[in-house]
Amino acid sequence: MRLLAIFCALVCPALAREYTELERSQLPRLYHLDDYERCVGLGGLYCTGTFRLYPEKDSMAYKFIKEYASDPRHFDRTLLHRGYCLSARCPTHEANTTLRFERCVEQHALVPGLRAAMVTHSCSTRVEEVDTPQRIFLYVVVLFVALNVLGTMYDLVGGEKKNKFIVAWSVRANWRRLVSTYEDGDPRLSALAPIQGVRVVLLVLVMMTHSAEIQHKLYQYNPNYLEQILNHPVTMLIRNGSALVQGFVVISNFLFAYSLLLIARNRQLGLAQLPMCLLHRFLRLAPVHLLVVGFAATWWRRAGDGPQWHSIVGAESDVCRRKFFSHAFFLHNLVNTDEHCLLQTWFIAVDMQLYIVASVLTLWLMEKKKRAVPLLTALFFGSCLMNMCLAYINDWKSLLYIMLPENVRTTFRGVPSFSRFYVAPWGSLPACFLGLLLAHLHYHMQENGYKLAKSKILYLCSHSAVPLHVACIMAGNYVRAHTGRLATALYAAVERPAFALLSAVYVIALVNHVDNIYRRLLSLRLLQALGRLSLAVLMLHWCVNMMLVASRRTLSEVSVGNIASDLISTIWWTYVLALPLTLLVESPIQKTFSAFISS
Repeated sequence: MRLLAIFCALVCPALAREYTELERSQLPRLYHLDDYERCVGLGGLYCTGTFRLYPEKDSMAYKFIKEYASDPRHFDRTLLHRGYCLSARCPTHEANTTLRFERCVEQHALVPGLRAAMVTHSCSTRVEEVDTPQRIFLYVVVLFVALNVLGTMYDLVGGEKKNKFIVAWSVRANWRRLVSTYEDGDPRLSALAPIQGVRVVLLVLVMMTHSAEIQHKLYQYNPNYLEQILNHPVTMLIRNGSALVQGFVVISNFLFAYSLLLIARNRQLGLAQLPMCLLHRFLRLAPVHLLVVGFAATWWRRAGDGPQWHSIVGAESDVCRRKFFSHAFFLHNLVNTDEHCLLQTWFIAVDMQLYIVASVLTLWLMEKKKRAVPLLTALFFGSCLMNMCLAYINDWKSLLYIMLPENVRTTFRGVPSFSRFYVAPWGSLPACFLGLLLAHLHYHMQENGYKLAKSKILYLCSHSAVPLHVACIMAGNYVRAHTGRLATALYAAVERPAFALLSAVYVIALVNHVDNIYRRLLSLRLLQALGRLSLAVLMLHWCVNMMLVASRRTLSEVSVGNIASDLISTIWWTYVLALPLTLLVESPIQKTFSAFISS
């Protein structure tokens, strides 16, 4: 036991001070909810709010609360979260709701000597009338539905020669494309089939992480559980696994550069094609992105109800309305960075921003006939060095160090490491360059007749990629003990590139037909179809998860089983909703643009 204590002190120094259940019982309850249905049903006033505690005079109770809250592994216990039926719990003639709520909390939640100041609050209100943004959203939805009805009817009754612009809006034609494999038989394209499976796996992991994160935003029955479980070594898979999204960056840039290299075999490409490349990417992302953000900014707040609904979903819906135009220009990760509308959309912004860099660089390399491989290699290592310098100068840290209960609850509000590094484009720049480099290497090897399918080295690397991913994630249990500025800056600089390199090894093995069990599983036809829903799934899953849990009427009991149940429900309903979004919006617009290019 003595050796174990020494080991824990060395590896996890933050665990040196533990609190007993008796000590925790002396803390004010972090969350409380009155009966919402009874209050609202009787026409009462129901409010939820967050309150900051402060001492009226020297208070031992407050000193203990401050001591407990000073441990970053704990929620900030100087904040209390309450949902009260004010009309029943604290009847008064006080017209000022803020003052009334504060007095009610002081009366029912605090020991003598403590006071409470309101930080945020929201109260139940009557259903608002439909406003102009909500009407505009409905008109857009009706337009999409009408176009698909007309396109489908035309496809069903039209002759042999059909207008490709109208057929692009046929649900039947788009369904066939969704469930089909690569029809042209081009081995270069059919080799890319398993990448759709990789997208599905990565998205499920993203949804798992977000399901756990959303639990921190709810009014909880047992918040101590989240404080304790984050220190369990197994949860490092969530705390240190966020860099897996770099696989999306590698895949996106690999596919883009590789497709241009294939096109360049038959036609001259250069910077003159840059506007068309950017327009293609904008039309690929913007319709689904803006439609979901538009829903979040308008009708999301009216899609449910409950004591937590307005403080969780309503507050985020307000952010979506304020930041809609920054979303329209894919700048929302750089504007008002402490406010997040649909957290996962930071990746959409970064993808578009890096796509501009990748397009300019790739087209310039083709036009100037530069040696792409040495230049991209230098840019990859240079961007890693740049991020290390920025992290050291600004004291930025990877998510491993900042994924703490209170930070997660507030979506990292006021944490520069998140807003200026994690969701910023330069944080993912090495993976962008690596994807471009991988495309050029793969293309040149194919052109020069290199056969990697039988390579024993690549075979071994492809089998070890997944175990190495897991090993890198679990290594966070040891890395987090090193908190010096240089150590954290170095880790911030190498963490994402390391995951990107592992993803690159796996991608190159897949597209070169290196046979292994991963490739066979990822090539399943079902995964090919689900992979084509990836953009809609990425955009929808946060809304779906929040709607499932924020409408609860009572405190949530956090457990692995409940999180897993929320995750399974989220996956199911997200894919159900992603299907019509893909068939009615994403696919028709892409096919319309393709028809325009080919005409």
